[in-house]
This record gives sequence, C-alpha cells and structure tokens, in this order.
Amino acid sequence: KSSSAPEPDLSKLAICIAIDLIGTSSELIPVLGELTDVAYAPIAGLVLRNLYGSNILFALEFTEEILPLTDILPLATICWVVDTFYGDTDIAKTLGLGNYNSRRIINDDDVIDVQSEIIQQKRLTDGDDKRR
Repeated sequence: KSSSAPEPDLSKLAICIAIDLIGTSSELIPVLGELTDVAYAPIAGLVLRNLYGSNILFALEFTEEILPLTDILPLATICWVVDTFYGDTDIAKTLGLGNYNSRRIINDDDVIDVQSEIIQQKRLTDGDDKRR
C-alpha cells in the first residue's frame, strides 16, 4: 500500500468557509458590523481551535475578526488549504497544521512502535557485548 495524501475533509472545508463568510458579512453593515465582530471574534476563534487544536489559530482568527477591515481575509479557509495540501511545510509547523497537527489521525501503517524498536536495539547491543 503506497502512502498517499489524505482525502480532503470537505466537511471541515464547509465549516471554514462558513466561518469566513459570517465574519466577512459583518462588513456589510458599516459601524454595526464592527460591533458584532466583538461578539463573533471569540466564537470564530474557538471553532477554528476546535477544528485544528491550535491555540495559534485561535489567536490569529480572533485578531483577524476583532481588527477593523481585516474580515475580508479568509483565514479559516487558508488554514484548511495549508492543513490539506501543504501539511509538511514550515507554515504548517508554525500554525500547528497538517503533519504538525496534534489531532491528526494517523493510519496504522504510519505508526512506529518505538518501545519495540528500543527493545530490539538493546537485544542486538547486548548480544554484541556477550560475544566479546
């Protein structure tokens, strides 16, 4: 079985797009929109953190929603793209996405039994010591 990229999680993409659309829609009402961002910023940040398990994403999403005129940036959707297609990059590492996501599900084929590896290495080393 060859190791291939995981299938894109389209339900996660839908949630990310919804986060961005709701955040952007507040810009339609000039002054009131910025006031609604005060309530929406922590909600958007929490949802994104729950999706990816990253406090960095919470802080970025919260900041993006709370600052005036930054709602147009589709941060949640960008995070999905990085997580899905660029999971082994430095930006993914910085954001805690992709291969660096602590919540990423690993296939059994990808798991390394470190304890068995250590025991096997120790047996080999001990065997070499006894022969001397």
